[in-house]
Amino acid sequence: MKRVFAIILLLCCLLISTSAQEMQHISDLAGVLSESEEARLQQQAAELYALTGFDVVIHTTKYSQGKTPFDYSMDYYHAFRDPASTPDGALLAVMFDTRDYQEAARGKGISLLTRRESHDLAKVVQKKLSNGEYYSAFHSYIRYVRRLLIPPTPLERAVELLPVVVIAGLAMGLLYALYLKSKLKIAKYRHDAHQYVTPNSLKLTASQDIYLYQTVTRTKIESSSSGGGRGSSSSGSRGGTSYGGRGGKF
Repeated sequence: MKRVFAIILLLCCLLISTSAQEMQHISDLAGVLSESEEARLQQQAAELYALTGFDVVIHTTKYSQGKTPFDYSMDYYHAFRDPASTPDGALLAVMFDTRDYQEAARGKGISLLTRRESHDLAKVVQKKLSNGEYYSAFHSYIRYVRRLLIPPTPLERAVELLPVVVIAGLAMGLLYALYLKSKLKIAKYRHDAHQYVTPNSLKLTASQDIYLYQTVTRTKIESSSSGGGRGSSSSGSRGGTSYGGRGGKF
């Protein structure tokens, strides 16, 4: 009986894994990802769905059909994935024709993501999108959603904090070294050097002025920022399904 139960459980796990892998999570219509990058993102999003049941879709396009970013992302996600089968999820759309990034979340995604406001999303993807680091931006987004759904373990937090601990240790060591240096007794500089000169032994035959210092005035040239901004949050519905959205420019 135990063997039969184990076989049934194994078959269920295989069915869930196969279903998660068959679901398409990456729609790169703009063609900004390589095949290997797309495959890696697909695997990451499929694993997240298998673990949590939360659907993450990454979409890029060069034609947003003249719609607002939120309307386009809602329409595309609603048509791309049936809300009845995947009620909880979020689509991150990047529109290269308007230089917008937009998130459309539904179900659990509204409370998980939209209510965190747009600047929280901007910190994850905006700079990387502006720098053309598209795979890194999408990977960071999937990881960001995963961390909200599955908080890191104490060991994972310790590994993440390791660089901070090392830097803090170095800073403390430097401060202690400076403290020890301040305790050292160093011969004081004397301004009266006449005691080292034999009286009437110095005879000047020529003299000149040598300027050792100069004053330089610099004026900072202010640079204009391209793109960016904190973005905005929105809400709407399609076919009776409520959506929440965050987005901005890159």
